[in-house]
Amino acid sequence: MTGDITASLSALIPKGYLRAAVNLANTTLIHLDPDTGALEGISPQLAREFAERLGCRVEFIAYPSAASILDQVDRDEWDIAFLAADPAREDRLLFSPAYALIEGTLVVREATPYHTLQDVDGEGVEICVTKNAAYDLHLSRRLAHAKVVHSSTPGEALEMFVEGRHHAAAGVRQALERFASAREGFRVLAEPFLVIRQTIAVSCSHPAAALLVREFVEEALRGGFSENIICNAQRNGVALAEK
Repeated sequence: MTGDITASLSALIPKGYLRAAVNLANTTLIHLDPDTGALEGISPQLAREFAERLGCRVEFIAYPSAASILDQVDRDEWDIAFLAADPAREDRLLFSPAYALIEGTLVVREATPYHTLQDVDGEGVEICVTKNAAYDLHLSRRLAHAKVVHSSTPGEALEMFVEGRHHAAAGVRQALERFASAREGFRVLAEPFLVIRQTIAVSCSHPAAALLVREFVEEALRGGFSENIICNAQRNGVALAEK
């Protein structure tokens, strides 16, 4: 058993410390502290707690989008990545159970008649979406008529929506609500089109490492998350997953 654990640790942290990839665009789960410059939020806190369990330090590798994290799967830049689970990613990644659930929805102009994704899914409708985000992958499978217009980041998608002739922008509910509350003439659809399962992922080439990650998340789900995680989730309106 000791040999198995040693092999799993070697697969998970080949550098001797934990390299955690985080998506700076997912501001619901991660943000930079303006005073200290440190990464804060549910994802960084989980990474710190996981590293403590492993008996090593954690180094954060920050990326501007989920797509940029995925681009580095086979380039040995990170050991674990905080990403949403999606069938389109399963050929490259192994996912832990979900540790948090967040909603994907749409922001539209106040005067439009849209109330659901079905309303928006019409001929000639254009939706601004961050390329390869979980909600982009979902919409690409579900939309029958509306067209997706890709951007590099969620912020760019919202800029395109405001400045262009597009009809909606997709994103995480909390970020879209902040956007709409800061401007007149926009509203966020009450009905989500997707519940996004936030997980800790590893490369498919490291199944032994994936077992350690799975055990860590399952233990948190069984025994309850730390007080820091719970407070952070409450502060940001995030639903923590349950066993």
